[in-house]
Amino acid sequence: MPMQQETADDLIRKIFALQRTLRCVTQHSADHGGPGVALQGVMRMIGEDGELRATELAAKLGIGPAGLSRHVAELEELGYVRRRPHPQDRRAYLISLSELGESVLHDAMKNRAAVLQEALAAWSEDQARLAAETIGSLSDSLFTSIRRAPGTPGRTPETSESYPQEQTAK
Repeated sequence: MPMQQETADDLIRKIFALQRTLRCVTQHSADHGGPGVALQGVMRMIGEDGELRATELAAKLGIGPAGLSRHVAELEELGYVRRRPHPQDRRAYLISLSELGESVLHDAMKNRAAVLQEALAAWSEDQARLAAETIGSLSDSLFTSIRRAPGTPGRTPETSESYPQEQTAK
């Protein structure tokens, strides 16, 4: 049976509430000396793949080439990423984290995990795993649905067929 309108409305409200709460928690726990939250997100996506084309990264992030170019240029200037020409396609380049970028990202993720563990100290391991599984499934379903929609920015033939899975086991 399809989802009822009331359930969809409630889910939307709860997703927006979670988004606002996460933004507040992230800003509160951010290392103001390192890359900002947005750049950390870009770094995490790069780190998951090790090395990827700019077009693949833009599709994963759901942003256009100009936005990605600004993020990558800033990360490169800070020494967190490196670019190299794509060996088979002279028009493209491959992006990867530098050693410094890997270290900074590792520290940021460790800090975020500690903040989350403290905030959810009353949760059992089973509750946390169930939440991770449910949020991962929701994210996968929404991403797949949106990426397959015609006219979606960043949509490419490869993104309309497959979704680069989040690594929920980490």
